[in-house]
Amino acid sequence: MGIRPDIMKVKLSSPTTLGYLVVIIAATLEAFRQVLSKALLVPNDQITTELNPITVSFFIFIINGLFFSTLTRKSGSIKKIRKKDLFFLTLIGIAESSALITYFFGLRDSTALNASVLNNGEIMFSILIAIIIFREKLQKMERIPFAMIIIGMVVLPIGYDFYSNGIMMTKIVFGDVLLLLAGLFWALDINMSHHISSRLGSQRITQLASFLAGLFALCLILGFQIPFKIDITHMPAIAIIGIVSIGMSTALFITGLKLIGAVRTILIYSINSAFGVVFSGVFLHESITMTSIISVSLAFLGIYLLRSRLNSGGQKLTVGDNEVKHD
Repeated sequence: MGIRPDIMKVKLSSPTTLGYLVVIIAATLEAFRQVLSKALLVPNDQITTELNPITVSFFIFIINGLFFSTLTRKSGSIKKIRKKDLFFLTLIGIAESSALITYFFGLRDSTALNASVLNNGEIMFSILIAIIIFREKLQKMERIPFAMIIIGMVVLPIGYDFYSNGIMMTKIVFGDVLLLLAGLFWALDINMSHHISSRLGSQRITQLASFLAGLFALCLILGFQIPFKIDITHMPAIAIIGIVSIGMSTALFITGLKLIGAVRTILIYSINSAFGVVFSGVFLHESITMTSIISVSLAFLGIYLLRSRLNSGGQKLTVGDNEVKHD
């Protein structure tokens, strides 16, 4: 017997199915960021102008801020934001700007494949921040999965490059370290965003933090006298990275949180590393090694086994103007 069309329609339009779909799309768009950014930062035969990562970050944050401005029209007035929240928004903007700039500098020296493997470093650092700053403790059953995440995200990829280059701090190894450092800045960004998410919607946080991050990047440009050296042919790629790979990916991630909860959203979204590895091989012709495959597999398995910790004891997360309870 075939499946009745009306039953199939209900299944495809159910909140859970839709949630899985939007998070998979978000992970795919996030994975394309590595490929597009690498192609943008490294000159080729068609585009010979070498872009400064700080300049690229400035344009991306401004574009992202404008994109989210269209989604916050029905939110409360900016004038009602408290000074304390504005202070945290400024810190979030600095953390986001530092993360993307560090990420771009690392990606320029490393590979898109390594960026994909190290892409979920904020999950590892978020747990470390909880342990070090908030004095949380890993349960015995959580230690092995967390060790798997560290081995998959840090030891294997960076150790492999370090060993392959004669145990020397080469350009590619330094790039790997910067990519990992970007994960720390993003973890700080996530924790501070969570701190004020009970008072401000996620879309408003993203909008204002993007503009403040762009302002911080502009201060660096003026302070270090970095020229606005950019070719008009770069703008489509910059717009796609800002609006699609970052803006739309973030919006879909937020939608996923609302539809299927934080745990399942984070688990599904973490497959962006696997997508990124595949895209790096297909579009940039980078060599996919067994080390990369094992790294991604170990990290994902560790995240899966730590899903109860990601649940954070059923805490609530504010998404837009709605309150969502973790599954």
